[in-house]
Amino acid sequence: MSNNQLSSSGQIQHFVMFWLKPQLTKAEIENFKNFFEHLRPSKYIKTLSYGLAANTPIRPVTDNSFTYSLTVTFSNIEDHNAYQEDPIHLAAIEKFSNNWYRVVVHDTVIS
Repeated sequence: MSNNQLSSSGQIQHFVMFWLKPQLTKAEIENFKNFFEHLRPSKYIKTLSYGLAANTPIRPVTDNSFTYSLTVTFSNIEDHNAYQEDPIHLAAIEKFSNNWYRVVVHDTVIS
């Protein structure tokens, strides 16, 4: 997609999928939700929700291979960009990044 097709005005939905390391125990996987709670105080976040991958039926279009997903909304692109450098965000990454081996982010302008 070319840059002239991308929109930067409007609310931003920040969708993040995390693949946690397979050697983590069930307790460590459960404890990982504290990562999301560490993010919650950020002044840039409008809404925040997270959860484990659902055990939905296998279909060609469904990817349930991740462990957790996070959905954050921001009021605008400026808040999204400021969040990337927010000390709250950076500290949470520093504290919990040793738990994952893969992260995928999708950012969308929502209507």
